[in-house]
Amino acid sequence: MTPSSVFLPALYVRLAVARVRGQMRYRVGFLLMILGVFVANAFEFVALLVLFGQVKVLGGWSAHEVALLWGMSQMSFAIAEAFGRGFEGLAPQVRSGEFDQVLVRPLPVFFQVFASAFEAHRIGRFLQGATAVWYARSDPASIPWQASHWTTLIFAVTTGAVIFFATFVLGGAWALRVVDGQELMNTFTYGGTTLASYPLELFSDPIRRAATWILPLAFVNYFPALALLGRVGPPGMLPFGLTPIILAMSAPVVAMTYLGVAVVVWDRSVMRYQGTGT
Repeated sequence: MTPSSVFLPALYVRLAVARVRGQMRYRVGFLLMILGVFVANAFEFVALLVLFGQVKVLGGWSAHEVALLWGMSQMSFAIAEAFGRGFEGLAPQVRSGEFDQVLVRPLPVFFQVFASAFEAHRIGRFLQGATAVWYARSDPASIPWQASHWTTLIFAVTTGAVIFFATFVLGGAWALRVVDGQELMNTFTYGGTTLASYPLELFSDPIRRAATWILPLAFVNYFPALALLGRVGPPGMLPFGLTPIILAMSAPVVAMTYLGVAVVVWDRSVMRYQGTGT
């Protein structure tokens, strides 16, 4: 283990703690930000419940089952958003020329962007997602929620966070290539969490394939939810005919592979970056 491999994580922790302390310096404002994020996502969840006031099932999924999908997606995205905000907000820095300053500092570019932002108030979205999962648990016909189920849930949320974080990294790489491409990447980040909040049965076959093989949103919560709920999934939808349990267990491998690809794309984008002339 090299000194830098120890130094960078320790430095990140110090920077993150300092940012949290700075955000909590005005505690009322910080709590209001958490509450605002919670309420904003609460409206989305209420809208979902209102939808089920009109229909009993959606794509063969009940309200409690879809709430499980929605909650898992929100918790994963909240973690990724808290840690990946530096990559998401990179486009304005590239456009103004501020990113050029990062290139001359004696630290890895990836680390500098990664450590440039940490938004602890995103816990509001996480708490709303946890509320949705708790609602799903209240269904009498739901899974028994033994220790193994909670373990699967924790691994699924963590894996989903890695997948969403990798998407933020790809968004940052895209910003280095196309200065005004933020809106396009938002369709994959914020649009991705919306897509992952609903059963894949609702979408066309091309979208389902893209959500499995290109942007692996199905591994965020769909396959783990199938395993948790004991569902087999529609015929022909599961890749290679694998069972939901096997797909859920392979999700960490998929997430780390996807993150590795994102880091490689990021490195190549940094090497080819030429600035905006500002």
